[in-house]
Amino acid sequence: MNRLKILSSWLIIFLLLFATGCQKDESQPIGSTAIKIGVIYPFTGHSASSGQDLKAALDMAVDIINISFDLPIPLAKGKGLPAHKNALIELVYKDSCSDESKAGQLVEELVMKDSVVAILGCYNSAVTAAASEQSEVLNIPFLNPDSTSPVLTQRGLKWFFRTTPDDLMFAQNFFTFFSELGSKKNIEVPKKLLLVYENKLWGTSVSRAERKQALKYNYQIVEDVPYDASSKTVQKELERIKKALPGIILQSSYADDAVLFMKGYKKQQINPTAIVAMNAGFISPLFLEKLGKDGEYIFSREVWALDIGRKKPVVTDVNTIFSKRYERNMNGNSARAFTGLLVLAEAINRSISMESDSIRIALKKTDLTGDQLIMPWDGVRFNPENGQNILGKGIIVQVQKGEYRTVWPWELSENQIIWPMPAWSERKKD
Repeated sequence: MNRLKILSSWLIIFLLLFATGCQKDESQPIGSTAIKIGVIYPFTGHSASSGQDLKAALDMAVDIINISFDLPIPLAKGKGLPAHKNALIELVYKDSCSDESKAGQLVEELVMKDSVVAILGCYNSAVTAAASEQSEVLNIPFLNPDSTSPVLTQRGLKWFFRTTPDDLMFAQNFFTFFSELGSKKNIEVPKKLLLVYENKLWGTSVSRAERKQALKYNYQIVEDVPYDASSKTVQKELERIKKALPGIILQSSYADDAVLFMKGYKKQQINPTAIVAMNAGFISPLFLEKLGKDGEYIFSREVWALDIGRKKPVVTDVNTIFSKRYERNMNGNSARAFTGLLVLAEAINRSISMESDSIRIALKKTDLTGDQLIMPWDGVRFNPENGQNILGKGIIVQVQKGEYRTVWPWELSENQIIWPMPAWSERKKD
């Protein structure tokens, strides 16, 4: 009888252990198991060069987290995530092809098949919109380091977080810059603008923000030129632009189309007072690689520039690691991706468990200071209502002698502005 009781007791214990083992206990730290984060970026298509640059930055960020580095940034000192028994970060990459119709399926694969705990991406604002909506359906935290359409934080999503400033802030920066060129630098700025932009979510959002600021500052929009970023020719658009000059071109383009337009400007001798770009393709590695000196003098809004390392040494230290690996410097895109992953990993480290809602709560409590980042921001703190980082800032750079040099705000700059852009016929030939 006692023997039967003992056997029964062991059977009960075995069944309890078996039942427990079959359940996914999300309330416990994961120990030494790798923590998977899904990443969606364009590795083929018209933004492929940007996607590869973003991947390089993320791969470096993972190594800095997983291997000990002497850097004053989150999770650099020590290996892995200390709050979860030094668990390592593993990235699972998916190629968006810059196609928003694929985004939802990619998110589903990452969550259901690859078992990621969070998702990061997607560079193209339209892709980010679609991916983050599917992430919302599946209740998976989604961190966006680099898509700037204001619409993204106006949708009432609870699982979406964005570290970069948006185009409303960047458009405001443009017009503040123009005003201060006159008041502080005694530079004459024409009041005529030409808006040139890709015709999907990002470009159209930018154009709306620029129109709003133009009205506020009493600028005249003399031409509005939307175009398809996948087009192989922009001849009709170039004709409209040339006819509308003189003025300042405000342009929002991805990598291939930015190069296409610049080649067209030179061929047709289109000479605006200035080209002021909304980042993206104009700071892609492909831009100067393809154009060389023909890429000189353009302005671009930025979130990062190497020369701010003169006042913030961690920028130089991180870029040195990047340049030794890849034989090129970081840019605004790669710096934002690098920072975005560190912010996400830092929140995961603070999360009580790998349960989705626990990570979301940790993200909402993020409070990083500017000295913990390679960005020229005051820090990272998310608006609890919409997930937007409220401490981000923008800068403006100009290509001078093959480098993106900070020219605004003035306190971060040690460079002289070249204004207006020299006409093509006045530039020195190789």
